[in-house]
Amino acid sequence: MDTNTAHDGKVSVVIVTYDSMPPLEDCLKSIKTGTNGTSLEVINVDNSSCDNSPEVVKQYFPDATIIRNPTNVGFAKACNIAAQKATGDYLLFLNPDVRIDKYTIERLLEVCRSNEKAGAAVGRMRFPDGSFQATCRQLPHFRNMFYSRGSVFSKFLGNGYKYTLPDYETTTPVPAAAGTMMMVPSKLFHEVGGFDQRFFMFMEDVDLCQRLGSKGYHTYFVPSAGAVHLWGKGSKASKFKRNLYHHYTVWRYFIKHYPSVRSYVLLPFMLLLNLMLVTILPVSQPVNRK
Repeated sequence: MDTNTAHDGKVSVVIVTYDSMPPLEDCLKSIKTGTNGTSLEVINVDNSSCDNSPEVVKQYFPDATIIRNPTNVGFAKACNIAAQKATGDYLLFLNPDVRIDKYTIERLLEVCRSNEKAGAAVGRMRFPDGSFQATCRQLPHFRNMFYSRGSVFSKFLGNGYKYTLPDYETTTPVPAAAGTMMMVPSKLFHEVGGFDQRFFMFMEDVDLCQRLGSKGYHTYFVPSAGAVHLWGKGSKASKFKRNLYHHYTVWRYFIKHYPSVRSYVLLPFMLLLNLMLVTILPVSQPVNRK
């Protein structure tokens, strides 16, 4: 890695919290020890936590910008609020339940700086046991959406269309990726209008990747930029509530990008059925392996 190149450009680390302790503390420790001289600012947008998440951010980063929302405004809107305050050349959206490896920020930054058509760069997520955690995917459409990890129907549909993408050994462009740890050039993020606030939580990252792609920019998966992700541990929201938000925002995504009778009439029925089934049946969803 060309460390001189990697150190050019200030990075604004955006962390949205909602009762995010205790994983948040490990996240902050990893930022503090994992960077190699890159100029950072930390911006915490707190969505009305009942715990001491903002105070812990200040403990580790006394110069951090803390924005306290009186209510939970959702992930997309909170990120946009932070982006308006950010002074960095690059925005790093980081979930509070992520522990980054050393040099991860520099490696994401290097990819963004060395590719003029880089719209976003995401790292390689691992479960706590070290196994690969897939976060890249195809853009959703009617042919592949029921092959996703959270779909009960995938058990009965065979291999069919692939939605979730595998691991890659080298930096690779992908159609879309989760915003778990996503770096975006600040200027470009503002040019495309930031995250779409119609998505309260989930799908705002895929929607952003699609909009970046429509303008000729690429989302890069960077396997050398590693991190451990404690899936679903970044807030106290229940599993059912997260599933409910996810199914609802999938519907909103299709209404936005594929407005049709199928989206308005058939899709809500299928999503409601899937939500009911994943609530009562075991499905192949990520687990927080110990």
